[in-house]
Amino acid sequence: MMFTSFLGFFQSGVTVSVEMPEMIDAGNEITVNVTIRKGKLTGSARFQQELPYGFTAVAINSANANFSFEDQKVRLNWVPSIPEGDEIVFSYKIIANERLTGQIDLKGRFSYIDNNELKSTDQQPKMLAIVPSLRVSPTMQVDVHEYAKIASIESITTMGGQAVALRQQPVWMNDEQVFLVTLLINKDEAQKFAKIEETVPAGYTAISVDSKEGIFSYSNQTAQYIWKDLPVDKYFTVSYKLIPEEGVSPNPVSMRIAGVFSYTINGGTFAIEIIERPEALASLNSMQVNNILRNVTVKTVEQQQQSTLIAQTNPSQSSSSSTTSSSTSSTTSSSSSSSSSSSTSSTSTTSSSTSSTTSSSTPSTSVAVNNNASDMLMPETGVYYRVQIAAGHQPINTQRYFRSYRLEYLVAKEMHEGWYKYSVGSFSEYKDARDYRVHLSNTTKINDAFVAAYNNGKRITVQDPLMALNQNWIR
Repeated sequence: MMFTSFLGFFQSGVTVSVEMPEMIDAGNEITVNVTIRKGKLTGSARFQQELPYGFTAVAINSANANFSFEDQKVRLNWVPSIPEGDEIVFSYKIIANERLTGQIDLKGRFSYIDNNELKSTDQQPKMLAIVPSLRVSPTMQVDVHEYAKIASIESITTMGGQAVALRQQPVWMNDEQVFLVTLLINKDEAQKFAKIEETVPAGYTAISVDSKEGIFSYSNQTAQYIWKDLPVDKYFTVSYKLIPEEGVSPNPVSMRIAGVFSYTINGGTFAIEIIERPEALASLNSMQVNNILRNVTVKTVEQQQQSTLIAQTNPSQSSSSSTTSSSTSSTTSSSSSSSSSSSTSSTSTTSSSTSSTTSSSTPSTSVAVNNNASDMLMPETGVYYRVQIAAGHQPINTQRYFRSYRLEYLVAKEMHEGWYKYSVGSFSEYKDARDYRVHLSNTTKINDAFVAAYNNGKRITVQDPLMALNQNWIR
């Protein structure tokens, strides 16, 4: 549904109407159409509309105005004179960050010179409802009025640079019968080893279009770019085509791609999710790029191993290691099926648990290694149970990584059979640990947690104490 708002009727007969939808889906865009009926008005003029943090704007048709979006303000300036004719029609897109929820009142002002006098009027506020994105966990959604505060806090706690990776929504090229995928990388301070990995849907083959001197490879549904030395520009674009295999019916709606950009700064290695956007990334100017970068929320994945990145600069090794971090929804180790109380041994429980929380729920732009021993798991006396929620080959900062889940228990880590394992709680009864695992599955995106058993601080099989103590372990 569209609504039209009239900014006012002036003595000179100037009116301004704004037509736009009443709702916007978080992570998507709407078009704003503005009509100015100006009569014989001449001279300089300006239209301005302020958007809350989390929104960006891109021009569609500026009617010969100088369009800009800075400091959250859409501005169209006509200098030295507004175009001739009785009316002016222009349009632009506004895009909502995918974490946003709530509603806003859009306000605008049209200012102009009439008989050497500056005149203006305020737009009557019109409500725009934000429909939450189904791709974002409710725990990560932010009310639009709180977004500026959240973004400010997250920028203060950011570690390891401000790199951002964006993907334009795949474009169907009808003449070639392929999808074109364009990526924009803002590398910030990164200069050396870096890697892009994109996991594409089954039924497609990827070929590179523009690699910016990176090494491109494609294997096992993973398109990969590797750089020993990144391009010198602060931000750059690369692109590839997805060719549907015989019998595959291309469908832009179902085209889902997950990607990770991994990079090194000052000896540390970081990995961030590639965020999909609607804008034509290759055609944006520097101002438009900066506006977008200022309003995106970077999501991390668990740290990648720097040695892996370095090894992969050798093209002969790139295909064999292409699965190192192929999904943004997992930690460095790939998630496999959930272990439960029916696991036959702690070894099998561990191997099936390379489980992870989804990286998309971590709001900072990097995860720093935490060498503090305060979060190490301390042994307890007797038999008890904990709920394991993640595992990986690299240590992470538990407070930062898991803070968005608002867990009732502190997360503790332990080193077990070559893995860093992260668990919560301490339960004397198996059923209490099981119930808490179910609670996590129902209230967070941790859907592959499982119960681990301990005896005097040492991991044991879950079945041993259940049998010995005759506890109820039925799911």
